[in-house]
Amino acid sequence: MTLNTVSGKVAIVTGGGSGIGLAFVRLLQSRNCNVVIGDLCLIEESKVLVEESAVRSVAKVLFKETDVSDWKQLGELFSFTESHLGVPDIVCPGAGVFEPKWSNFWEDSETDSYKTIAINCEHPVKATRLAIRAFLKADKPGVIVHISSTGAQVAALNIPIYCSSKAFISHFVRTLASLQAENIKVVAVAPGAVNTPLWSKWDNEGSERGKSDRSAWASPAEIAKVMLALCEDSQYQGGTVLEAYGGGRIRRVEMLNDPGPSGADIGVDGRPKGLSRDDLNIMQEEIQEHLARERGNA
Repeated sequence: MTLNTVSGKVAIVTGGGSGIGLAFVRLLQSRNCNVVIGDLCLIEESKVLVEESAVRSVAKVLFKETDVSDWKQLGELFSFTESHLGVPDIVCPGAGVFEPKWSNFWEDSETDSYKTIAINCEHPVKATRLAIRAFLKADKPGVIVHISSTGAQVAALNIPIYCSSKAFISHFVRTLASLQAENIKVVAVAPGAVNTPLWSKWDNEGSERGKSDRSAWASPAEIAKVMLALCEDSQYQGGTVLEAYGGGRIRRVEMLNDPGPSGADIGVDGRPKGLSRDDLNIMQEEIQEHLARERGNA
């Protein structure tokens, strides 16, 4: 027995307050699925969604403030969901960061650990473990849908933790493929370039950045549709990593001998075509400045 519809089900979506996560929450609710958003905060759009669901007799959208890097808070998110809506059927550990300046390989400003790794790697692993335990205890089928990236197959010197964290997610999903036999499907979407707040925040951290033409990039709603298909469509078995672009273009990412990202918005170097040459030059200059300082030449 596997999940073949999200209607009448319960979902947890971390990072559901904005971006791809919010688009997935919207789509789930439109299909009569109750959702709990686990996030640090909500943007205006997601606030309205939560408020409206409280007064309308449709599928509910609840919010539980959650720092996903804190395992205790992740556990509380699952407890909150069970007490308000029931045991989840779908879990999406969607919260992630794009190697921001406050947790960055090159800035290296943290003293104990890289928060980017805690958010992008440790939180999806722990959320997956909590989900498996919840599904088994309730003796019900479940789906865990992760968010990887075409960045998993790209070697970008300016964001080494981000790219590595997404490669981790893709392979983590593949290692859990055989859980399908236990009625637990673990899958991932690997989006190409998507217009999300993740990129906007990256732009704002560099005064020279943000000159790119991103009109060809996918919308969060387009990626959410692929995530829904991963949940409901039986052709997507456990361990599937599905590359997704705008216009509904998808491609399975193979574990061995994969040709690499192939969307129309991906260049020959694997980077999004929407990034301007100025953006690419600025990223390289920032790294060179770090290297020069550490050589004592700055």
